[in-house]
Amino acid sequence: MLIAAVALAVGLSTLAMTWRYRATHPQRPAAMAVRLALSTTPHAALLMLAAEKDYLRDEGLDVTIVPVSHGKFALDLLARGEVDLATAAEVPFVTAVLDHQPFSILASMLSVSDEMAVVARRDRGIVAPADLLGKRIGVPRGTSAEYFLWALLIRHRLARDGVTLVDLPPGRLADELARGRIDAASTWQPVRQDAETALGAQGVSFTAPAAYTVSHVVVGRTDYLHQQAEMSRRFVRALLKAERFNRLHADESLAIVARRLKVDAAALQPSWKSLAFRVNLLQSQLVTMEDEADWAVSGSPGASAPTPNFLPHLYLDALLDEQPDRVTVAH
Repeated sequence: MLIAAVALAVGLSTLAMTWRYRATHPQRPAAMAVRLALSTTPHAALLMLAAEKDYLRDEGLDVTIVPVSHGKFALDLLARGEVDLATAAEVPFVTAVLDHQPFSILASMLSVSDEMAVVARRDRGIVAPADLLGKRIGVPRGTSAEYFLWALLIRHRLARDGVTLVDLPPGRLADELARGRIDAASTWQPVRQDAETALGAQGVSFTAPAAYTVSHVVVGRTDYLHQQAEMSRRFVRALLKAERFNRLHADESLAIVARRLKVDAAALQPSWKSLAFRVNLLQSQLVTMEDEADWAVSGSPGASAPTPNFLPHLYLDALLDEQPDRVTVAH
């Protein structure tokens, strides 16, 4: 009898200790594998922070990151089924939808309106936007940089077909411009700064902050996001945690992203200040995508479909579940 009582007491004590441990050490949810094509630009900073601070893992996501130079390449991997999610600006997403890719946006994680520029060579007689006419301009085709160039030309009442576009990947723009193989380059940060540094006093930059606000988004196949609703919610929660960390620890966030991008934090600082990191899905973004679709249909190579309804290409459920005030899309 005594032995039984002792055994019962020990068992109850062990059970209590186990309960206290679990209460103070919450268990991570069962891991879900996700393959993510991540653009190696500051625009994807929230996901870099989410990986660095283990927010993805804490949410039970075993994420394999596939680095790519920019969002168009990320969406190419998604289209081929090589990844489950991809990060990109909304322009390549729009052109992918026009090409009948079954993609949807899970969340936007950044907006910026004043970081893009056309960087040009003064020795080619370029000192004002009108001087771009007749010149060769390097740009990654089908990206936000091409849309920005179009917006800049329209703003200055310059003909779209008055320039020659040279399709170049972002990593080659600064070098091609410095070597004089192109007269100007339309690009984002940090490539813009590389180009400006390479040209020095011989360079001139044209911006148009009010012409275009770019969003950086997380994209998945529509059926995948619906079938993996729990994964989608976990991913959004990790993004929201990263957003909060960046808001509270801006300097540390900058240092983390600079290290992951292998650039000097001081060099990244000027463009960093212009980046608005906020997880959302906004009606204004939907309107911008419709404008971009009109642009693509009117002249972008390979796009001939009518302007689609983008609402079915927004996966609203995850963000509505986690933070509904961040969704202003009429649905």
